[in-house]
Amino acid sequence: MELVLLGAILVTYGWYWGGVTESRTTAYALGLASFILALTFAFSGGGDVVSGSWWALGAIFGFLAAANAWNESSQDRTYGMFALLFGVVAFFSYVYLADAGAAAQYGYAALLVGVVMLLHFISAGLVADNRGFKAFVGWMTLIAGAALVFFGFAEALGVDFGNL
Repeated sequence: MELVLLGAILVTYGWYWGGVTESRTTAYALGLASFILALTFAFSGGGDVVSGSWWALGAIFGFLAAANAWNESSQDRTYGMFALLFGVVAFFSYVYLADAGAAAQYGYAALLVGVVMLLHFISAGLVADNRGFKAFVGWMTLIAGAALVFFGFAEALGVDFGNL
């Protein structure tokens, strides 16, 4: 379920960063999905350290994305630094999941989120004035979010990625 929620956050935020919408309704969708992700983390105890940090940072990222969409200030460098932090945690999660022999869709999801968050860091933190790169990052975020939703439903769809 958490992969689906994080995927929904990435799809919604990618839609906004891609330049399709400039509406504050994007902030409501992001805020609701991240609130549900935060509640899931709070009431499940987060599981182990890796999954706990993964879902907690995903919820915080969703709240930051909602705040940026509300203010239409997605070029915020603070947001860019948090995206870098989330990307680093995602890469470490991938390494841990690969070492633990976890289901492959979780490792692929972690790797995908790490790459997307690195792109967000570059877009918001380093080249904040480049609207074309921001739109590119938005569409890559949307595609990555759709992949996370697919990874989240992989078992229900009968797709077996194996182990990492």
